[in-house]
Amino acid sequence: MLLLVDLSIVCLLVYTLEPLITLLRRNDELFNPRITIPRNATWGSSHFDNEVSHPRIPRILHQTTPNTTIPEKWAQSQRSCRETYADFEYMLWTDESARDFISTEYPWFVENWDGYAFPIQRADAIRYFVLHHYGGIYLDMDTFCNETIPFEELEKGPGPHYALFKSTLPTGVTNDFMITTARHPAYAAAVSKLPLFYDITRFWAEIQPYANIMMSSGPLFLSLVVKDYLLGQPSLPSPTVQVIDPPELGPYITDLESATWHKADAHALMWLGTRPWTWFLAGAIGLMAGLYLINYVLLLVSDTFLRKVPSITYAIKESKLA
Repeated sequence: MLLLVDLSIVCLLVYTLEPLITLLRRNDELFNPRITIPRNATWGSSHFDNEVSHPRIPRILHQTTPNTTIPEKWAQSQRSCRETYADFEYMLWTDESARDFISTEYPWFVENWDGYAFPIQRADAIRYFVLHHYGGIYLDMDTFCNETIPFEELEKGPGPHYALFKSTLPTGVTNDFMITTARHPAYAAAVSKLPLFYDITRFWAEIQPYANIMMSSGPLFLSLVVKDYLLGQPSLPSPTVQVIDPPELGPYITDLESATWHKADAHALMWLGTRPWTWFLAGAIGLMAGLYLINYVLLLVSDTFLRKVPSITYAIKESKLA
């Protein structure tokens, strides 16, 4: 009986955690960085002017901030990106303008938007919506821009859709740097799945804020969405999604990594994130401890019940004789 219970629990856990297990197990297949940007590629060349007059990737730079007053710690990095991408349309999304955009273009999401427990969740979500709607490049405010990424090099592939993500540890992609064509199906999947992940995670927002943010709208959410999108493609790697290694972006951007929303729980999980084996070890230990506790409780309940059966049987017999 206990063996059947244990097997049922293990199967339920494997089924529930299958997306995360797949992320770790197939990370190289799905998210292995395969793109390099030629160092001699130049921006503003005649090639761009003549052959890419209607580029697949819109020349729009998106960034987010609570309001139009840029904090001093971000002033220099924001200025560097505006100067580096001076030929791009610049769209700064504040709390107010982001909500106005959502209520106008994606009104079905307003209730979830207002229900987020943390401002960073809205900052995460808006970047998927605006990239889906407009396309372009998104950069976190703590990103220092060194020189313009040669978009014309990224647009040489076939097909109407293209998205570039930055790899992260222990698996998947991050959402502090994203480039995409407008209406990319991966971003369509992201915006459509945000309500589901909101419902799944909102009950434990206060218990584990970092995990809640990561899963509901952050990099883990994005990685799961991109994973599902890639697994639905005819073959891998897909020409519609490419992943780049952070060092490859070194000549173009510098990540200052302020991570203003990270707290103690975040630092603990990030430490674990750089050591993938700890996830499997912790999972195995947690599973064994959980099964032991469940088995102990079941045995205790069973033993208590069996002890009471004779007295209950005797009481029934006595009541019949009376």
